[in-house]
Amino acid sequence: MKKAILVFAMIFAIGFTVTSCKSEKKEEKKEVASVVYQCPMDCEDGKSYTEPGQCPVCKMDLKEKKVTMDDGHGHEH
Repeated sequence: MKKAILVFAMIFAIGFTVTSCKSEKKEEKKEVASVVYQCPMDCEDGKSYTEPGQCPVCKMDLKEKKVTMDDGHGHEH
């Protein structure tokens, strides 16, 4: 009876060790960077464009701004 309990305990310990190692996967955070263009004077309250050009309000050249998806500004207006 003692051998059966010992074998069961060893199988349980080995199984627990193997499954606990697999659950510790490292999560890789991928940042997707995109480029948008905005007026340096912020005439349109943060409106961004996908291509360079001029601000329709003040006619200044739009400036490049890099945006990552993690900072919550990944969508374009």
